[in-house]
Amino acid sequence: MNAPRLVRERRGSALMFVIIAMVLLAVLSLSAVMGTMHEFKAGRNMLSQQRALTIAEYGLNGQLANWTAARTALAVGAVDSSNVVVTAGDTAKVAVMRLNGTTFLITSLGRSSVGNGQLESQRQVSMLVRMSGPSIPAGSALTSLGEVETQGSVAITGKSTTPPGWLSCPTSRDTFAISAPPGVKVAVQKPASQADGGVTADSKLSAANALTTFGTETWASLVSRANITYTSKSNPSPTGTITTCSYGATNWGEPSRGGGSVIGCQNYFPIIYSPGDLKLTGGRGQGLLIVDGGLTITGNFEFVGLILVRDAVQIAGTPKIYGALMTRSQGGSKTDLQGNMSLSYSPCAISKAMGAQALPTRSKHRSWVQLF
Repeated sequence: MNAPRLVRERRGSALMFVIIAMVLLAVLSLSAVMGTMHEFKAGRNMLSQQRALTIAEYGLNGQLANWTAARTALAVGAVDSSNVVVTAGDTAKVAVMRLNGTTFLITSLGRSSVGNGQLESQRQVSMLVRMSGPSIPAGSALTSLGEVETQGSVAITGKSTTPPGWLSCPTSRDTFAISAPPGVKVAVQKPASQADGGVTADSKLSAANALTTFGTETWASLVSRANITYTSKSNPSPTGTITTCSYGATNWGEPSRGGGSVIGCQNYFPIIYSPGDLKLTGGRGQGLLIVDGGLTITGNFEFVGLILVRDAVQIAGTPKIYGALMTRSQGGSKTDLQGNMSLSYSPCAISKAMGAQALPTRSKHRSWVQLF
């Protein structure tokens, strides 16, 4: 009979296994905690970055929603910058640069959690926008739906004319001096001198919506865009400095060039709206003038751009108008021109006035990009 084998005791092995298990559990727990902390920080940073991107886009889109006439008047290459505060610690630094006559580049740098070193993030985006403005085709220097009568030394010319001192006006075709619907009486006292370019009967002016609808624009939509509602009895005059323009109801921009002109207002072409009859005895301005009533001009008033009138037009004295004058002659009213007034067709003046009313729209191709 074999003797029983003696089993050697293994004292401490259980403790060793427990220690190993505890180390493994500690390593796993630490790995889990580190992974969780990493994911938390990554998520927090991503949230901060997304917040910065949202702020940058907010600043970008805010420029489109709050576009100003002063920004439209920027010179090519000029930059207009501003800070948009979203909330405490969140801001967007926005810069608008004019690239050419119709294109602007808007850049917005969004910053979130400013001042918090661990959370502060930045994102920058940019967008190309093009200006889209109203188009009002003027077929002649004077367009009237009612009777027209000229007397004295009136000078109306359909020849393409550049306003005195203006530069960069391309050559354009000449047109008629006066146009009216067929059958409407146009009495020109001295055809050779008072209507250079002749008189034409335009059948399109017989349409029911003549001079109330202009392509995608209407009389009402143009009124809604007005920068100035003019009810003052004082004559308009530009106010500003060589670099600034002080906007107000009596500041209609600066049509003059050269000595004595307010240079800061030369690129300001407002839409001026008169809700009733308007009488001007002097002063000067430029842009688009809309009169919901009759227009009376005497003295030496000067205007560059386009004038739209609902009712009668009476002009005497020595006013000078470069651009075009269009009147609906509502209620059977007529256009009566006397004295030494002059009206010169100027596509350049009309284009400048209409271009200044343009609103920014996103470029159709590659308008938006995230820079970083």
